[in-house]
Amino acid sequence: MTHHHSVTSAVEADVYQIAALHRLLSFTLTEYLGGNGYDTSVLEGAVVLTRVINQKFNRVTKAILDGPSVSKD
Repeated sequence: MTHHHSVTSAVEADVYQIAALHRLLSFTLTEYLGGNGYDTSVLEGAVVLTRVINQKFNRVTKAILDGPSVSKD
């Protein structure tokens, strides 16, 4: 049995954005924890990135789960 999911280009773009934002968040936190002289605004930015990633992730999962029914071969 094969499952086929069709995703829109908007959902695909969101997935790429999530990946990019996650990498940016990871880099930011690594640099901050490495003691590279950042102030608390870096942590505030990390919180914002986390919220944006969460919003996009929720939108993508909703689009996939609410999308066309899964076709079975």
